[in-house]
Amino acid sequence: MSNGSTDEGSTEGAAPGPQTQQHPEPRGRDPWLRFAVTFAVLAVASELVYYGVALESPIFKSYLAALARANGFLLGLVVDGVSVHGTRITSSFFSVEIARGCDAYRICALLSSAIIAFPAPVRTKAWGLVLGLLWLNMLNFVRIITLFFIGGHFYAHFQDSHEIYFPVFLIVMTVAAWIVFVRRATRDAFGPEPDAL
Repeated sequence: MSNGSTDEGSTEGAAPGPQTQQHPEPRGRDPWLRFAVTFAVLAVASELVYYGVALESPIFKSYLAALARANGFLLGLVVDGVSVHGTRITSSFFSVEIARGCDAYRICALLSSAIIAFPAPVRTKAWGLVLGLLWLNMLNFVRIITLFFIGGHFYAHFQDSHEIYFPVFLIVMTVAAWIVFVRRATRDAFGPEPDAL
């Protein structure tokens, strides 16, 4: 009988097999870094277009006039004697001028830049853009009409409402629209979160 000390089935002392090493992904491929850079570029470009091209263009002036007509029509449903002359809405109750800053261009451009830059499927981005822009433009209509009534009933609060309260409100609503889009886009990509136990 053999009484050897070597056990053929033993793996003790065996050389470890090759181990795969995970190398960190290069920073240039980080989707969040790419999002931040793309968003910054688009946002700056939209500002350059707004101040360098859009403000003095006939198209932008026609847009302001169309915005005045649309708001004048809505106001005429509840206020007597509303008329629109160019970009000015007048009545015996109050008058407002639809000028630069009364448009929703900048908040729409900001939201659009964020949605386009976000790493999501094209279809999700398209729906986000359509619904987000409709939402912000609707809020801009609400802002103009509300300011009209504030000016007629509470004129002492008109300037603060126009320059402080409503701009802050629209920024908050823009951020809210962005959060809703991100939640929807990430839910589509990764599925709904599991129910808590």
